[in-house]
Amino acid sequence: MSRTYAVPIAVVVLGLGVFGLVATFVTPGPIGPDAEYLRLVEQARTETWTRVMTAITYFGSGPVTVALVLALMVAIGIKRATAEAVFLLVANAGGWILSLVVKSLFERPRPPPDVVSAITDPQSFAFPSGHSLIAMVFYTSLVMVASGLGRKGLAVWLTALAAIMVPTMGFTRVYLGVHYPSDVVAGFGLGAAWVWFVYLCYRIERRR
Repeated sequence: MSRTYAVPIAVVVLGLGVFGLVATFVTPGPIGPDAEYLRLVEQARTETWTRVMTAITYFGSGPVTVALVLALMVAIGIKRATAEAVFLLVANAGGWILSLVVKSLFERPRPPPDVVSAITDPQSFAFPSGHSLIAMVFYTSLVMVASGLGRKGLAVWLTALAAIMVPTMGFTRVYLGVHYPSDVVAGFGLGAAWVWFVYLCYRIERRR
């Protein structure tokens, strides 16, 4: 098996393994160090950091992500990179749908007030963290598209951006009190598995 296929397959398996491990122990309430970590983060809140975290998490919301993906698709399409534009659409739209479907399957409630006081009030289920899943898919898919277009320098910068933004987006969800850490970890795992699966399909199609 060539490295072209081996790496995506390995990441898909690892991502599903992380998600599956967390999902095995998921309960309506906290698991493991969930509650302790939430309380620790809550005690460290400040007014300034709350504004920063709220702003960052806003940029990971559905409408903003959709607008960014559509804008990038247009930009890529102008360069006649149809395959990359389709990959970007399938990866990100599919990630959003996957998040909704899996949330509805587990129906895990958000952390209750006796565990942590939430700063915002999302009206969906908690597991997995949709912001974390979508951040993983969005920033990783940007790196993949840049690489596919032969923009190695841009891919390096986007990799650095992803390394910062993906964990930061996950942390904002815990900071705001709307997710358990286990929701975030599961979102990262499932997001990684999904985007690398779509990338694997993209690479197979390109080789044809």
